[in-house]
Amino acid sequence: MRIPFFIIALVLVAPHNLFAQTRDTRGSIAAIAGAGRTWDDESQIGSGAAVGGRVDWRLIGNTRVEGAVELFGHDRNDVFQAHGHTVLASASLVQRFGAAAVQPYVLGGVTVAHHSGTTQLGTGPTRRHTSTDTGYHFGGGLAVRLGQRFEIGPEARFYILQADNDSDPAWADWFGVRFGVRF
Repeated sequence: MRIPFFIIALVLVAPHNLFAQTRDTRGSIAAIAGAGRTWDDESQIGSGAAVGGRVDWRLIGNTRVEGAVELFGHDRNDVFQAHGHTVLASASLVQRFGAAAVQPYVLGGVTVAHHSGTTQLGTGPTRRHTSTDTGYHFGGGLAVRLGQRFEIGPEARFYILQADNDSDPAWADWFGVRFGVRF
């Protein structure tokens, strides 16, 4: 007698649970804006604006896979002068926590960075640098839902790059705001 009641309960509850799992969006498209800093192997090579875009897809539960492209500008004007920019293309795993309207998250993944810039020490010659390097990144933030389709929140990312040249970025970080549209 218990088995028929169990089957009836399962049939009545299962559609509700399946529907609840599919109500979450498949992913999001987001833009970021903030400020970042870059360092070479000896010191900071400058700070500047950071902008970018990204797309993520829900993989399983609150785990997402993300592709991102970001642009860092950097300027340093003292005895050591450095001017340039770095384009970062990255793939990440993003783990969100909870199902509330405010979801903290952490992320990590791999990065390819293309750097282009100039450096000058004192009155010495200006040197031009261009390189493409690989690396890793990690970070985190908050996704604050605004209605059914929008998200906004702070985010921080940190990059460890395998630069071959002394004046190319070996470390970069940025802090900013992420604005996303869920689909």
